[in-house]
Amino acid sequence: MRNSIEVNGLVVSIDNSGCIGTKEHDIVQVPNEVTAYFTARTAILEQLCAGAIPVQLLMANFSGDDVWSEYEQGFKRAFSEMGLEMPPLMGSSETNFQSLQSAVSLTMLGKKQFERNTDRCEFYVIGEPLVGNDVIVNPHKIAQLNEVYEGLINGIIQAIWPTGSKGVGAEITRFAGESYTADVNLTDSAGPSCAVLAAVKNEHEETFLHSITAPVRKLIKVKE
Repeated sequence: MRNSIEVNGLVVSIDNSGCIGTKEHDIVQVPNEVTAYFTARTAILEQLCAGAIPVQLLMANFSGDDVWSEYEQGFKRAFSEMGLEMPPLMGSSETNFQSLQSAVSLTMLGKKQFERNTDRCEFYVIGEPLVGNDVIVNPHKIAQLNEVYEGLINGIIQAIWPTGSKGVGAEITRFAGESYTADVNLTDSAGPSCAVLAAVKNEHEETFLHSITAPVRKLIKVKE
């Protein structure tokens, strides 16, 4: 697992978003539904990384009770993209005080559904590192949630590993080892897991490459 943990048989993942939304002082101005979608997307990818499917959502909403439904719609969009119904949602909103900037946190509980196996696999980077407004204006450069999910369910992708603020390079080391690199910016933040690492069986490489619409780069073995 990457940043998720297992507690009493359940996989727990979490992601949050701050200063992104519709409030006047937000740094990135986007609809709250978009903020929620990318927050859910990251937490879902952490679940898939651990071989789990979410069964319960818990939201901490600091943006005001009036935006709860907008956040909920964004969460639903992420699950709908995978052809799944959104799990039950519960949580709490800060209603005593009005924040100057938007903030939301989403925790997911999931159940293991499949095992990760990187034996006899080739490693790839799906998508490119993006953060902030670049995420909004470059949707074609983002690893698509439905394509990653379908690849895992169909056995084309054997394992995934999301990337984030530490950059693609740090996550390559954790996923594939120090002997690999990639022809992509290795240090820039990948924001809400815009780039995802994938392990693909040798015999499925051609099918994999035809199933992904975002930019794909094969990890390069570093010569010793």
